[in-house]
Amino acid sequence: MSFLDQLAEKVRRGDPLPFPVATVLSAATLIVRLGMWNRLRQPRVRVPARVISFGNITAGGTGKTPAVIERARTEMAAGHKVAVLTRGYGSPNPGELRIIEGGPSARDKVDQVGDEAALIAMKLPGAIVVRCRDRVAAAQAAIETHACDTLILDDGFQYVRLERDENICVIDATNPFGNGHLIPRGILREPLAALQRATHLILTRCDQCTDLKSTLDTLEKTCPGLPIRQTRHTPTGIWRVHDGSAYSLDEFRSKPSVAMCAIGNPEGFRKTLHDMNIKLTEFRTFPDHAQIRADDISRSGTVIVTEKDAIRMKAAPENVFALTIELREAEQAGNE
Repeated sequence: MSFLDQLAEKVRRGDPLPFPVATVLSAATLIVRLGMWNRLRQPRVRVPARVISFGNITAGGTGKTPAVIERARTEMAAGHKVAVLTRGYGSPNPGELRIIEGGPSARDKVDQVGDEAALIAMKLPGAIVVRCRDRVAAAQAAIETHACDTLILDDGFQYVRLERDENICVIDATNPFGNGHLIPRGILREPLAALQRATHLILTRCDQCTDLKSTLDTLEKTCPGLPIRQTRHTPTGIWRVHDGSAYSLDEFRSKPSVAMCAIGNPEGFRKTLHDMNIKLTEFRTFPDHAQIRADDISRSGTVIVTEKDAIRMKAAPENVFALTIELREAEQAGNE
């Protein structure tokens, strides 16, 4: 792991930093704030479709992707033509507009649109995913070329240029506000007062949070009366990355396994596996969005990764399995 990756990990965890480093990062915060200040004062564009935005107030993995997939499925079940608009983090030529159709074949498009966009598309047969840095152009393309009437804006809380009907902010209950500092000194993209732009909040990993009341009190003080949905990430299936074969979760409980991930919140993944009674003999982490290569993986024993990791893998060995996670209500998830 490089020095910058190690520094980013320390910032994410809220670890103490050497005084000179902390001072430089704090000074750089001003640049980030000026960019957002300017965006908030630009004119907004309204398109002829319903726009539902999902985003974060922090950098890193809050568990937003399962929320996007859940809502897209709900809208499709109601008869709407859905497009998910994404920046396609990590994909080549992000300024180029690219449209892919939802379904299993989307897994092969990861090099074109990025891991999260390909995963969302793979999970949503019948929907389309539009990748473009300019989400207004993406919205217009979805409406004009595919007659979409419902647009889900992925990672859109700070993309204020596109007007939206719902502005949902997803917050990881286990690390809701980081160390309280703004990027790059901390993980906050904006001050907490920005939550007042939200129409409602989704708290994820509530079952893993040790002080949920404190977080709820802070949110109530910041944005009184704002609806808050409390959820957890529930394992619902597991599949072999090599060929997509599905397996029962019970086959992996109490089974010695190695876990690997390159995601924003590796601790959440580890805790989920622990709660499943999977016996971890090793837990390896990589920088967020990194590709876990075949050379990194032992050819013996069971290896478990996240679906975001799986979709990036090329020629995965047959002993690698991906865990499927879906959003559930916190008080109901224990009944799964």
